[in-house]
Amino acid sequence: MSIRTERTAVIETLEKDFREARGIFLADYHKINVDKITQLRANFRKAGVRYIVVKNKLAQNAVKRIGREELVPFFKGPTAVALSKSEGITPAKIIRDFQKENKNLLQLKIACVDGAVFSSGEALRLADLPGREVLLAQLLGCLQAPLGKLAGSLYGILAKLVGTLTALKDKQASL
Repeated sequence: MSIRTERTAVIETLEKDFREARGIFLADYHKINVDKITQLRANFRKAGVRYIVVKNKLAQNAVKRIGREELVPFFKGPTAVALSKSEGITPAKIIRDFQKENKNLLQLKIACVDGAVFSSGEALRLADLPGREVLLAQLLGCLQAPLGKLAGSLYGILAKLVGTLTALKDKQASL
């Protein structure tokens, strides 16, 4: 196989991975030793996040193909990419936890979560957000509370009406 076809295959694979990812996180990893990178990869693997080191030119071509030109300038120097297909903010949580234990070893460059681009600081703040299921449960609770109060109010009105009608019936029966 020629070098050109190999490069094209790598670009197509990266393009597919970038297109399918809900979260794309670019990081500078040049200060990390082998033990720490192994630990980081294991943490990503446990969470279902793909962590790859990419050739910058190939990755630039792949992100251009998917219409994410704003990521191109960040493919400079040693660049690693964390891709999450299920939940977009999962890599942010793993990177934040890794940075707490290992100061200045992994520098986040930029992130793209569900189509929105975030700077490194903004992306790490995403890690403080609760998960998707928790947010949906909170939303459901917010939507359900007014309906519950309405149902309670309607029940109270109906209970008073039934009580009034019962009292009226009893009064009529006693006459």
